[in-house]
Amino acid sequence: MSNKDISLNEDRENVETKDTNLNNNEKKEIGINKSQAAFYKFQIDELKERLEKEEKNSVMATDKWKRALADYQNLEKQTIDRINAREDKIILYFLTVYEDFIRAKNAYEKDGINVDGLNVIIKNIESILDNYEVKAIKAEGKKLDPKLHEVVQEVEEDNLEEGTIVKEIAKGYIIRGKVLKYSKVCVSKKLIKK
Repeated sequence: MSNKDISLNEDRENVETKDTNLNNNEKKEIGINKSQAAFYKFQIDELKERLEKEEKNSVMATDKWKRALADYQNLEKQTIDRINAREDKIILYFLTVYEDFIRAKNAYEKDGINVDGLNVIIKNIESILDNYEVKAIKAEGKKLDPKLHEVVQEVEEDNLEEGTIVKEIAKGYIIRGKVLKYSKVCVSKKLIKK
């Protein structure tokens, strides 16, 4: 073998060694990339699992919050209803006193007694009732409304349409849009001819 041949063989061996080294390095890089990819995939899967868990916790917390809010609103409504019921009961007793003052005033006026003091008391009571949104139910001359009026007597009356309120026996009152006390009334009915 000549020097030239030996030199060519050495060059080939160097090239082959370099190729082998390159392949080993590429394999190492690919191996590192595969292990890094596996690690990253593991981390992503773990983060996804945590996210799902937190989403479930968030949904549960939101549901608990909504239930607590609904419970609070129900309690608030029940409390207001109880307070209104007690208030209505007191006002109903108060209306009895108010009506007693009006009856006393009317009786004293018939006897010619000065009722200025009673008028002042009655006006004060009316302003208190107005403050609590208590309104008298208008009855006489109106058509009977079973939601507002209670019939205590029927009167034969041909001149009026049947079911017209002829006389109010006891005044009725409304508070906050609901009946506190029904009006007791006499209503007309047609005369039946035989």
